[in-house]
Amino acid sequence: MKITKRAQHLIRFQQVIFYALLIAAVVLLSQLSISTNKQFDWTQNHRHTLSDTSVNILDNLKDNLTIQVFVSPDYEYRSAIVELLQRYQRHSDKLKVQFVDPSFSPDIVRQFNIQQQGEMVVSRGEQKQHVFDLSEQSLTNAIVTVSRQSQPWLVFIEGHGERSPYDKSDFGLDTLAKNLESQGIKIRSQNLLETPDIPDNTAALVIASPEKDWLPGEINIVREYLDKGGNLLWLADPTQTKSLAPLAEQLGIEFIPGTVLDPNSSMLGVQDPRFVLITDYANHPVGQAVKNVTLLAEATAIQKRDENTESPWHYINLLNSQPNAWVESTPITQANLSQQKYNEGADVSGPVSLGMLMDRDKDKDDGQQQRIAVIGDADFVANSYIGNAANLDLGMAIINWLVEDDGLISIPIKTSIGTQLTLSKTQSIIIGFGFLFAVPLLLLTIGLTLWWRRKRR
Repeated sequence: MKITKRAQHLIRFQQVIFYALLIAAVVLLSQLSISTNKQFDWTQNHRHTLSDTSVNILDNLKDNLTIQVFVSPDYEYRSAIVELLQRYQRHSDKLKVQFVDPSFSPDIVRQFNIQQQGEMVVSRGEQKQHVFDLSEQSLTNAIVTVSRQSQPWLVFIEGHGERSPYDKSDFGLDTLAKNLESQGIKIRSQNLLETPDIPDNTAALVIASPEKDWLPGEINIVREYLDKGGNLLWLADPTQTKSLAPLAEQLGIEFIPGTVLDPNSSMLGVQDPRFVLITDYANHPVGQAVKNVTLLAEATAIQKRDENTESPWHYINLLNSQPNAWVESTPITQANLSQQKYNEGADVSGPVSLGMLMDRDKDKDDGQQQRIAVIGDADFVANSYIGNAANLDLGMAIINWLVEDDGLISIPIKTSIGTQLTLSKTQSIIIGFGFLFAVPLLLLTIGLTLWWRRKRR
């Protein structure tokens, strides 16, 4: 077939058009890739993306924050630090990141008292927070701390055998206190006999299961604090002192005598019905912050007083037991624990409330509220139990609500899903010999076969 000159010109013209369109497509795709950044995280626990809480905090930042990263160029984890910070910068333009080489900036290192490679300093004006570990939880908590317009004070009452935020024993609250401080909440203890005046900058007062009786004067101090609109967290137990009855009466609540027993605790492998499983939370910001079961130990039930008069308080049952739980009215010992069962008429059947939130308007014009949280257990935030299930999330959510930081809840730690492969000794030997002998022999056999076939052609 003879190709004419006209056909040759058409073919060349088509080739020119094809290459022109190809170059235009490449340029457009390049421009699109530069202007568009879309990522997909298909890992099982989404460890390469920020949690919704972190994103919400970044979206609501009002002031510019500076993050100074003290890291050498050849530090092995520098790329991981850069990747983490880029996730934050993709959601907010108010984060200004500066990398500082400690070797060439000794004055700045001394000024900020830098202790290790990869340490970050998050700052806003004069407020600064150090981040020592490479995690979303630590960095977001630092951002929350420095972005607070004011740092709230949480005052723990002491002097009557209450749980202490400085106690590192199993029943102390040291772990809770450290988590609160990591989010910029300041902690202090106060003995009302030694210091009868509650500071004006108190965001919330904490009564953590007192064992000894209060004096009438101390109760009056707290009642006056509540009358002025102060917020309160009351952690109760079945064995707490009865001297606080006037305080409960003022709040319009009462504790049901006895200990809550829950046969459902065996579902978690706990063969002690004094451990109560909570899966029923109120439709409230605190309840919505808890995504898992919480575990209470030796809890007491709470209920609203039956009164005809209208109360200014708005009551919400935050924590509700399972329907087959009950309040055991008889004393419980280790000897009779296994024989306990619900007795109609003597015991109170479930579901019962183990946590109650209360609020009322301070001033209808400015919309401010007074907030009270009464929880029928102090053990759930104690050092030995706070790590169970979602106990820490619940404790942090309650306190953030009390200090009027509703949107700030505990940031979940993202961990990698376990993918470890465990091999027996025999399997290891088979795999080792396979790579040493079987695979090379197979490749040699394939090569010789191909060579032999080509030679015979």
